[in-house]
Amino acid sequence: MRITPEMLTKIAKDHVARRVRKEKDLVAVYLTGSVSEGEPLLGGSTDIDLIFVHKEDPPVKREVLRVTYEISLDIEYHHQSFYTYHRRLRQNPWIGFALQNHQNILHDHDHWLEFIQASVSARFNSPENVYGRAFQFAEKARMQWYDLEDPQEVPWEAWIALYFKAVGTAANAIACLNGPALTTRRFMLDFTNRTEALDRLPLLGDLTRLLGNENMNEAVFSEWHPVWVETLETANKETGCPPNISKVRKAYFLQSVEAMAESESLHAVIWPMIETWQQALTCIDDQHHHQLWQNFLEVLGFHTDKRDELLRTLDQFIDQGEHILEDFRNEYNL
Repeated sequence: MRITPEMLTKIAKDHVARRVRKEKDLVAVYLTGSVSEGEPLLGGSTDIDLIFVHKEDPPVKREVLRVTYEISLDIEYHHQSFYTYHRRLRQNPWIGFALQNHQNILHDHDHWLEFIQASVSARFNSPENVYGRAFQFAEKARMQWYDLEDPQEVPWEAWIALYFKAVGTAANAIACLNGPALTTRRFMLDFTNRTEALDRLPLLGDLTRLLGNENMNEAVFSEWHPVWVETLETANKETGCPPNISKVRKAYFLQSVEAMAESESLHAVIWPMIETWQQALTCIDDQHHHQLWQNFLEVLGFHTDKRDELLRTLDQFIDQGEHILEDFRNEYNL
């Protein structure tokens, strides 16, 4: 089956049409993510990101629905009040971009969303709003770094989880100067493009070292890929499995990671593996799986006695992002 953007949009429209007939409090529905951006496929799989806006409180915040093995619907639910202060969405690094595109609207009762879009689109790409979207990540990354530096004794697994969050946040501080926040699957691929556009490509090398990529090779990937897959499958047997790694999204991550590995983009597989592996462990109590995760980290060069070194290199990476933002602010007299 050949998957095209047109097919994906039709799937989304058909699903929305069925829901509109049943859910009378549905105010608006719009597309976000890769389908709306025109590059949905990675490894022959994709998801269709949708946001449903309701008058009443939605029963869940997010759900993932299967369409085919390669396609899923990833639906986020908002209460209408989320859009009360709609001008603030100009600095939202995720949905702000989606709200600019009028073709993303799939349902709009009484043209309510069109009004929101008009407000968000106004000055969306002004220097102060671009800076605002990036600065929130820089500020958060620095706060996360302070938490990592705290001398209190923190279990290694919790510490390294926060470390990876801080790395991702710091990367977004740079990436959001010329685009939306980075997504899990395309994290390294898009960061490459964003830094190249900023003429800061050496930052990619800094990021790969922060993620232990110098220790990732074909042999390591071949050994640990099945362990990662098995961990995700185990998480799906638990009641608290996060929707992001639901079994209906199996192809979404597996096929994309395998495709990147086969296309000599091995450096790009590390982020989706790390992110989803950690998410899986949040609902798995079996210590065997937690130990396997620690073993994988050790293969990548992450050891408890390297905390100070990791903090130094992360501090330098955050510093670079802060300097880039300072240059941007000075350039536009913000």
